[in-house]
Amino acid sequence: MLSEGSHIIDTVVLMYFLLVGREALLGDLMGRPLQVPFAVYDPEDRDLQVGASPRSELLSEMRQAVRHYEAAAEAAAESESSDHEIESFNRIKRIDDLYDEGSLVTVAMTSGELLLSAQLQSSDASVHGLKVGLGPGEAACVAISYTREWTIATDDADAFKVLNRLHADREYPYERIRKLLVRASDEGHISRDEATQLHGEMRALGFWDSGQPFS
Repeated sequence: MLSEGSHIIDTVVLMYFLLVGREALLGDLMGRPLQVPFAVYDPEDRDLQVGASPRSELLSEMRQAVRHYEAAAEAAAESESSDHEIESFNRIKRIDDLYDEGSLVTVAMTSGELLLSAQLQSSDASVHGLKVGLGPGEAACVAISYTREWTIATDDADAFKVLNRLHADREYPYERIRKLLVRASDEGHISRDEATQLHGEMRALGFWDSGQPFS
């Protein structure tokens, strides 16, 4: 497990561990409480009624995910087609419970981190080798990770591209889903077969990864 309070988690990593019902395993690996920027999860936006915000991108990325899976679950219930969407919604909305019970906290950004995050999302991101800017969650995680030298958990290729440039020839601490699953097995949290199964479940749910945890 990493040192407490020395990590920041991006939306994709958090979302897929939630979708397979293994957020506790993520806590075992990253440390507790799980830490995210407000761009990934903002507790205040859950009080906004659907339609109250004219642009969904104004919501945190996890709130957008909750609403997406909620709509899919409602459509599935109406058509009586599958319980899969309902199960996914029930798992993804656990994010609010994690916050309420103190298992997940939000990290406020400094003025310097906000400036770097904004640059990484704008057309100025080209100075970091990007053709298009990062999403809000990735940009916030990169800014926090770089400034504080925290471990970043992300699977975004462009986020790694930026970090490689920012750190130049220095190594930096990072995690990604496949790496986390391998470490979970190596540290005895789960077996190799379980790690491979979880990876497969995540891929079936939409996670893109060309490799496997174990050859």
